[in-house]
Amino acid sequence: MLGIAAVVAAALAATAVAQVPVPARPDGYRYMPLPNRSAPLQLHGYFDLTCPDCKDTWGPLKAALAEFKLGADRDPFAWMEAMFANQDKFWDEPTDNLTGTQVFELFGQVAEDAPGLRIPKDEFVAALKSRPVNLATRTTWKLGCANAVSSTPTFFANGARFAADDTWTKAQWVQFFNQVLSQ
Repeated sequence: MLGIAAVVAAALAATAVAQVPVPARPDGYRYMPLPNRSAPLQLHGYFDLTCPDCKDTWGPLKAALAEFKLGADRDPFAWMEAMFANQDKFWDEPTDNLTGTQVFELFGQVAEDAPGLRIPKDEFVAALKSRPVNLATRTTWKLGCANAVSSTPTFFANGARFAADDTWTKAQWVQFFNQVLSQ
């Protein structure tokens, strides 16, 4: 019995000292070219670019954001849009018999062909395999875990989780934004 207690205590101690790395800048993509840390609404969304619910959520959300004139000169979401357009290539069955390298090659082809990106395939694949991208990906995943994100899409407004999903329309997003902004 004492041995089990020691193992549990050690596991709890290890958990207590584990810390999510703090990124050099807020995690994720920005809709505006310059961050506005004093903005009355900061929206954080966790998306899986191979998740059909995320794809269904993106259109109405993007349309609602456009109502607030937050667009940038260059579309910062070209990668998301390209992945959603090619989502059927990345589900379980199409990638079941592919290696990680082959999947990276497919990602590279999407990046090369995507309007707004046009990143050479070899350059994109090399970036995917790089240590900085690997570490940034791990940090994003750990931040999601620390925020108890267990499914996608998941949203936070000003740090508070709220229940938006793929059934929300543009009108519902606009109503939500107006409600938060009017407080």
